[in-house]
Amino acid sequence: MRRVLGAEWQLGWLMVAPVVIIVSTLLIYPFFDAILLSFQDRFIGKTGTWVGFANYAALFADTTTPWVKAALTTLVVTGGAIGTKFVVGMAMACVLNQDIPGKNLFRGIMFLPWAVPAVVSAYVWRFMFDTTGPINGAIANFGILDDYIYFFSDARMAVPALIVVIVWAGTPFWTMNFIAGMQAISTELYEAAEIDGASTWQRFLHVTLPGLQSVILVTGLLSTIWTSANLTPIFVLTNGGPNYATTTLPLLSYFVAIPGHQLGAGAAIAMTMVPFYLVLVLFLTRRMLRQD
Repeated sequence: MRRVLGAEWQLGWLMVAPVVIIVSTLLIYPFFDAILLSFQDRFIGKTGTWVGFANYAALFADTTTPWVKAALTTLVVTGGAIGTKFVVGMAMACVLNQDIPGKNLFRGIMFLPWAVPAVVSAYVWRFMFDTTGPINGAIANFGILDDYIYFFSDARMAVPALIVVIVWAGTPFWTMNFIAGMQAISTELYEAAEIDGASTWQRFLHVTLPGLQSVILVTGLLSTIWTSANLTPIFVLTNGGPNYATTTLPLLSYFVAIPGHQLGAGAAIAMTMVPFYLVLVLFLTRRMLRQD
């Protein structure tokens, strides 16, 4: 019996070992290597030297450092995008969850922005916001304003324009999850609330929102991580400008590590986001385990 169990254990380990090795190679090793890299003064093509916390000290030495501005920009862009995606996604889900003509067609159209590759959608929006694009073309043709709107040349317009692009691409994810959550809410709750004289708004506040609490939480946490770490639309649309107005922490890390050739300093910038992500991941994991 022991031999059989031993043979089964060895066979099981032989089947699991490749998976463990692959996961360690693709996930664990690069992560810890990046942590070690953040404690080094290393340039591309050269051997790094251990400097301890010097890279991190340089980031927090002065409140005027690019890291501080990039951190604030990351908070503004992420917070603005998440809040807008929640409102727009919830509104779209409430409409598409009703029995309206062409509901399935509208749902399919709603998913298109999420299906378009990020680079393609960014270039399309870059053309739309350009001075020769349709938005400024309409302004010139109809005399709406005295001058063009320089979306990516004016720091006051660059961040809102960037948020619009992020919201356009990410809202379908919220809408999809909200619709799925609404489908799981019992219709008896709505019927009981309607019998009690609750209005549409009251049914939304006291039935729909409580029923979507877990969906909102999970969707918000995942979208926050993806939005704050995404640099594709920023890189294509503004390249961090004007005057670093749209430079987020991931983009700053790229600028320092690759064009700036300072791999250690770039890794340190990226690592400052890890504690924030760990809190979100741990909170999300505990929430999901509690539901199970």
